[in-house]
Parts: sequence; C-alpha cells; structure tokens
Amino acid sequence: MRFPIDTTQLAFTVTSPPMPAKDFATKKVKVTDDGRPVMVVTLLAMDGTDSTKVKFNLAGEQHHLTPGLPVRVDGLAYGMAKDGEVRWWMAEAVVPMVTGPVTAHHVAAPSVAASTAGGEGTGAARGRNPVASRHGAAPAESGGVA
Repeated sequence: MRFPIDTTQLAFTVTSPPMPAKDFATKKVKVTDDGRPVMVVTLLAMDGTDSTKVKFNLAGEQHHLTPGLPVRVDGLAYGMAKDGEVRWWMAEAVVPMVTGPVTAHHVAAPSVAASTAGGEGTGAARGRNPVASRHGAAPAESGGVA
C-alpha cells in the first residue's frame, strides 16, 4: 500500500551524499531496467517543530544533491507491505531549491561594500548606523568627521 505525503508544510535538507543502492541478494549495485544506477538519498524532513530522517532510493545519478542543500521532494509517499511489517519511503524526484552549490555565500550577511554600493544614504536603509563612517567606525572612534 502507498500513502502519499503532503509536503507543502515541510522543509527538506540533504544530509549525506547519495550512495549507490545495493541489491540484497547479489550485493551488486542496483540498476533500473534501462541501466540507470539506483541511488540511496537521505534527507532531513522538518516541519518547524520536529524533524526526522527520510531515506529512499531514486533512479539515476544524483550527484547534484550535496549535504546541506535545501530541496523540494516531489511525489513523497510512505509504502507498507500488506502484513505491515515492511515499510519504506519513496519519491518521484528531489529538486534543489537553489541553483549551484550551497556555500557560505548563500547564508552570509551582506558585506559593508554591498550595503554602501548605492551611495552614502544606502547603508542606513539596510540597518547600519547612519552616523558610522564607510568603514563601520563611529566618527568619535575614528577621530574624523562623518
């Protein structure tokens, strides 16, 4: 039985690099009927108050899924065998929410240069001290006049 999951209120983050799935019987890497590798993808699912790991297989190379990358999960479902003892997660696709690799650049605060690029008055609009000089020091500290 397949139970679809509404992911509209969930956030997902990749927790580890995708790894090739292994066939339990042969211990070889699993492949689809058309020869694509099957990869194990592990995500952290969060709803704002709680979180849990979700691990499932996806067909095809998934090298674009790097740890820390926020993603959207399409077609997430929870599967269960008729006897209820065997359970698994499944998904149709995992899509990055940002383009390119996640780096400190994506989460860093704007630099002083970026906040003053529009001229002297721009810094105040971005929450900087309007009395401070371009280098962030107050006039009394720098010894100069603003």
